[in-house]
Amino acid sequence: MKRTRVHLATAAAIVAAAVACVSGCSAPDGGSADAKPAGSPRAEADQAVAQEPRACRGGTYTWFNLRQDWMINGVAEAQSVTGSAHVTKPIRRLRTDPASVVTEGVDLDPDLVLHSLGTKLGLVSADDDPKGGSALGEPGTYAPLDEPLGQVSDVKGSVRLVSFSFFKLIDADFRYTCAGGGQPVIGHVSTWGSSGGGAVNCDETLSKDASAAAHEAVRLSCPR
Repeated sequence: MKRTRVHLATAAAIVAAAVACVSGCSAPDGGSADAKPAGSPRAEADQAVAQEPRACRGGTYTWFNLRQDWMINGVAEAQSVTGSAHVTKPIRRLRTDPASVVTEGVDLDPDLVLHSLGTKLGLVSADDDPKGGSALGEPGTYAPLDEPLGQVSDVKGSVRLVSFSFFKLIDADFRYTCAGGGQPVIGHVSTWGSSGGGAVNCDETLSKDASAAAHEAVRLSCPR
């Protein structure tokens, strides 16, 4: 996902000029109507764009404080089923934090950042095209919600089922260093990798090796 930086002062100046010169006009001194006098909002905004620091190309990423945790991101209400039935309770989203790539001081291409992280995690090859994807959630996207169970059959007696969705949350800090040295760029990535879904039976005790997401589904939706 590409991020576009919008400069409001510049946009406002362009709109004002368009309104004032609908049928064509020239500057009072005979010059171009697009002239940018010193001190005007447009001139200051354009100067700010020109002065923004740009990251070098071909730098080195160093990753640290890397964490990977399976998290629940959606759960349904408990539903009683008997024999063969269709699970109809929808999964509601629990997490509302999208994937993000944040840097300090200098903007880096999110595709290149995620490609470096995906390479470190063994999800993609260093030779792969960074624009082809990193197998990680792109900035602004949410980990998918797994659909409810659907049809169940051969249920013995009446049971209360809870379907849930989970994903692998990936958090990491990084340092981007230019080949020629200089002040490195510090950043943080919060994204997601694999995802899936499951179900728990509220009438049975979870085993010790059950996932944290399963235990959280029981806590949130199984009646007490």
